[in-house]
Amino acid sequence: MAEQNKSAEMLELFRKTSIKELEQMLRDAKSREETVFFRTLINLKLQSAQEQIVGEFLL
Repeated sequence: MAEQNKSAEMLELFRKTSIKELEQMLRDAKSREETVFFRTLINLKLQSAQEQIVGEFLL
């Protein structure tokens, strides 16, 4: 049950975070791992926006 709450909280946090905020986190990244992580989140956010515009799932 705790895992479901954690997942729901993470998803909600991702939904509330803007691309601009993610870009700032990317600029502030201190390691290659952080850079890859934030770049991946930005790509996911952009893909989600693209899916809303196109109206279909890309994956």
